[in-house]
Amino acid sequence: MRNLAMKATATGAVASAVLLLAACGGGDSSAGDKYGLHQSGTITAAVSTDQPPFASATKSGKPVGFIVDITDEVAKRLDVKVTYKASTVPGALQGLTSGQYDLAASGLGVTAERQKSVAFTKGLYWSTTDVLTRLDDKATALDAFKGKDVGAVTGSVQQDFVKSKMPGAKLSSFQTQPSAVSKLLSGGLDAFVVGGPDSDAYRKQYKNLRVAVSAPVDHATAMAVPKSNTKLQKATDAQLSKMVEDGTFMKIYDKWFTEAPAPELIKIWPGLAKQVNK
Repeated sequence: MRNLAMKATATGAVASAVLLLAACGGGDSSAGDKYGLHQSGTITAAVSTDQPPFASATKSGKPVGFIVDITDEVAKRLDVKVTYKASTVPGALQGLTSGQYDLAASGLGVTAERQKSVAFTKGLYWSTTDVLTRLDDKATALDAFKGKDVGAVTGSVQQDFVKSKMPGAKLSSFQTQPSAVSKLLSGGLDAFVVGGPDSDAYRKQYKNLRVAVSAPVDHATAMAVPKSNTKLQKATDAQLSKMVEDGTFMKIYDKWFTEAPAPELIKIWPGLAKQVNK
């Protein structure tokens, strides 16, 4: 049983368009060619800081979270730096295809539709989908939201969930998670569909929220790179594998999550099996 508390705090959209954080490492000037980076020695990473505990921001705008720690550690091992740029998930994915970013350092659901335009790292998390409501709402089934206003973030996999799994629900789209949660809390929204870890973070912050329904997902959560940049994809996956084997991945995981890795994640990284029950 894991007793470490999740240290993520939900925040609003980051005011600054650019967030800078240098990972440890010298930033080898040849790393641009070696890893296919736009700027030698630096990974330009889009980060969506409204995804606690995957990524959020401090009051000063510094990105923090599970994905940020993973990215920083990978960069350190590749001997490059990271420049974080605040973005929405749709903006991050579009920025990969347009050559604006090297990496989307966010918690991204790996879907067939997204794989048409970007490439994903190996899975970093296996989540659930939660339907959040206020405590005074007694719904316990997906079909209980017929005719009700249900929110999801624009471009998220949860939008598709509402359309395909919640018959008759009226989808309301939001640019950020905090804006949807605020609308839910004020009574202007009946439910908000979000990933399980994000749901945990919001329920920790707002005691008036509950999970009406929690559903399994059929895909991993990962980071993404341009479809053409197999160099960075392979290099990242290689470092992730080393991080799993030497225990670093699990150390970072335990920092941000209280529940054990899902069996599906252990199938991706068998090396986690011997570390889970320690």
